[in-house]
Parts: sequence; structure tokens; C-alpha cells
Amino acid sequence: MSLHPAPLTSHGLGFATWHVYDPSCKAELWSTAYYGKELTVLFDPIVWPNNSPLPAGVVQIVRTNTNHDRNCQALLQSLSAHLSTHPPEFHPLPLPGGSEGETTYFHERTSTLVVGDSLINLAPHGLTLLPEKYCTDLSMLKISVKRLFNLPIQRIFFAHGAPILHDALNKLRQLPL
Repeated sequence: MSLHPAPLTSHGLGFATWHVYDPSCKAELWSTAYYGKELTVLFDPIVWPNNSPLPAGVVQIVRTNTNHDRNCQALLQSLSAHLSTHPPEFHPLPLPGGSEGETTYFHERTSTLVVGDSLINLAPHGLTLLPEKYCTDLSMLKISVKRLFNLPIQRIFFAHGAPILHDALNKLRQLPL
């Protein structure tokens, strides 16, 4: 991936994002970092921003679905990181119907949800479901997303789109499901 992402942006409570437009897939790619007390978790990482310090210490990399290898292999080696499906402090929640193997991760202490492809937050459309042509089963995805309504979600970070940093559950409930 020879892309030049925007610098790391902190969003408080240990979360940060970075992003870049990838012309090969014609999509805006976003990645989320969580800096915990004992480790750093990188969700769907793209190329690391040049002007941002690399994570130090224990690093885990999470792919939210089977399509999100992105820059995982390179970062696994350069950071001596480990691939994980159950990062500490996060509850993995499968979202059947989205992309193959789609899983979202809920961080209870901060009421934060990290999602892959199932939910997108890109201009000019804002928060939407993954388009049907990319879903394994759109009806099942809608049922899966409705299950998220039971969580006390305040913030959502996306693999495609800017984070929602306030009142995320109410915005999620406005989706036409």
C-alpha cells in the first residue's frame, strides 16, 4: 500500500484514527487505534501515518472481517504485533449478513463501538448500512444491527468514514431497518 494517510487524530478516552483515500478500491479507508494501559489495539490498520509515532509495547491487530487485511501483515512484522480476534477490554460481537466474517467490537468502559464494513459513515450520505451488493445477506445484517440497540453506545468508529463521537446510539436507531 503506497498511500499517504492523514496524521493520527486523537478522539479521547484512548482512541485515535487515521485515514486515506485508496484509488484502487475507490474508497475512504479509516483505521482505529486504542491505547490501553497495557497494550495498543489497531483495528483494520492501513499504512501508518509518517508523522505519527509508532505504537510501542504490546500491539494487537484486529481485522473486523476477512476483507480487511489492508496493511496488517506489514505492521505485524514491523511492530512485532499479534493478530487477535478477542482483544482485551473489547467484546467481539459478530454481525452476520455483512461482509464475510464481520465482527464489531464494543468497549464497555467508554461505550465505544468499532465496526468494519457493516456500517459506513461517509459524506454526503452519513451513517448507512453496507450496500446490499457487498452484503452476504442484507436482511440478516439488519437483524444483526438491531441487536446493537441494546448496548449503551455513545461513540462509533468505522473502517469507512469519520467517527460519530456523540449520541451514536440515537443515530444508529435512525437507520431504516
